[in-house]
Order: sequence, then C-alpha cells, then structure tokens
Amino acid sequence: MDRKTLILSASEVLSCLDLDETFRVVEETFREAGLGRTILRPKLFMYLPGEGHGDFMFAGPASVPSAKAVGVKIVTGYKANPERFGLPHILALMILTDPENGYPLAVFDGTHLTTFRTGAMTAVTAKYLANPDSGVLAVIGAGTQGRSTAKALSRIFALREIHLYDLDSRAGEKYREEMALLLNLPVRLCSHAKEAVEGADLIVTVTSAEGEFVRNEWVKPGAFIASVGSYPELDPALPKKVEKLVVDDRTQARYRGELWKGYERGEFKDGMIYAELGEIVSGRKKGRETRDERTLACLTGVGTLDVAVARRIYETALARNLGSWVNLW
Repeated sequence: MDRKTLILSASEVLSCLDLDETFRVVEETFREAGLGRTILRPKLFMYLPGEGHGDFMFAGPASVPSAKAVGVKIVTGYKANPERFGLPHILALMILTDPENGYPLAVFDGTHLTTFRTGAMTAVTAKYLANPDSGVLAVIGAGTQGRSTAKALSRIFALREIHLYDLDSRAGEKYREEMALLLNLPVRLCSHAKEAVEGADLIVTVTSAEGEFVRNEWVKPGAFIASVGSYPELDPALPKKVEKLVVDDRTQARYRGELWKGYERGEFKDGMIYAELGEIVSGRKKGRETRDERTLACLTGVGTLDVAVARRIYETALARNLGSWVNLW
C-alpha cells in the first residue's frame, strides 16, 4: 500500500489553530488523563555541548487513544540562535503517527502548537482553580507565551486590567502596545514584579529568566498563580504556603519545572502536591473550594496535550487540503 506523510509549514499549522478549539481539546485531554485513559512518559531531556550555556533538547512522547493521537514533540533551545542564525531561541518539531501501525501521518512545526496549547493549558487550569470573578491579571514575562496566556484567560474571565513586568522594558512597551489594542484592556507596565503581583487575582509567570518574581508575601488571599516559564520563578516558600498546589504531571514535576530544585534539596515531598490537574478536571478531586484559598499550578507542559492538539491540526489540514505529501519509504 502506498503511504504518504503530510508536511505542513509553520504558516499552515497556524492557520489550523483556533484558541477556543484548543481550549476544548486541552480540557478534554486533561479529563482523559484524570480517568487514566492516556499514556504519558516523562520528557527525555538533555543539555547539549557547545558554545551556548544551557542549550538543550527534549522529546515528549504520548498517546491519547480517544483522540486517535500518538506522537512525539522534539524541542531544542539554542540561546545564540536569534543573533547568530536568525532563528528563534526555541524550535519545535511535531511527529504525529498512525495509532494502528506507527506510520508517520504528519511532520510539522510545533512552535505555534506549543504557544496555543500553553495558553489554553493555563486557562483550563485557572478555570478550575481561580475565583470566577477574577479581573486583574499579572503577567511576568512579555514574550510569546505571555501574549497567548493573556488571550486565553481573557476568553474565560472578564478581565479589567493587566499588570505586566518584564526585565526588558522595551519588550514590555511592545507588549503593552499590542495587547492593550488586541484585548481592549488597560495594560500597566510595572517597574518591579512586586508592583505587578500585589492585588492581582491571576498571576502567571512565563519568563525565560530565573529569579524570585513572585514572593509569598506579595500574593493576596484568593489569588491563583501559574508557573509556566523557566525556573525558578517563584519564592521557594510559596509552594509550601499555598492552600492548594497542583501539577500537570507528578512524575515530571520531580525533575522539571518550579518544584524540582526543592525535590533535589530534599525540601519538597510528593505529599505536598494536592492533585494533578487531570484529577480535578475529571471530578476525582475538587478544585477551588473557598474564595480566600490561594492556589498554585506548577505546569511543565505534557506530551498528551501536544499530540491531541496535533491530531486536531492534522484533521483540519486534511479537510482544507493543506500541506504537501512525501513518501518516506
């Protein structure tokens, strides 16, 4: 039988992505995970030799049978890329396979997929862990993920204002100009992370830096915090002080994301985690229970979301006759 693989460009992938649809896929995937109906292995991660300190590669295989989604996303991070090669710091490649026989159905850019699913992932988490009338959003990090997260959160919360902090004031100014117009919201550029965090109902860290951008004493009762970017980004005391600490995957949290250094130092234990998000979305555990409890989600990004969104991209591309086909064998 003549089998072919679909190749999609970054622009074609972007044209197949819809934020509301991605939200629905992500929420359903977390529900399937909570019911034990997905297959996920921790990301295979390695630092790469060479000139760039901290350059890396990781791969995240996963399967969501209900979505007929099996595949792997491969991500590289080279800090010198923008200056030396005119390439993004982070590059991602998605390989989607046939769940019946493993044949590669599609190969395409995974960068836009990551952007959309990360924003949707944070918004789904906030739906279950934040107060529904949350109106003030603090964004720490004025990059791509800071934009996608604000867009996604604006779909489910009646936001009144965004507080923004970034180490690069020029990036902050650009974010303010773009997002204030796009979301029709005031964006206040803050000179310190404390200024952004204090009084915020929703706090999201999406930086590519390391630092204690959110300290425990700055976070008001009832606030929701999501750590999504590089790490550490939080005061080490914060995960121990909040009323509910949630992760997307317990195993991965031990060596990726905000908690791993605490595990490494012996200061953090598995029992301090209240739940995986899938347990809450599936109804096995409760989300927010009181207005005043502070909730924290330490999200590392899981492959199940990638493959489920990738399958939806593939189906949309087929329906629109997008991409080109190649014979690999």
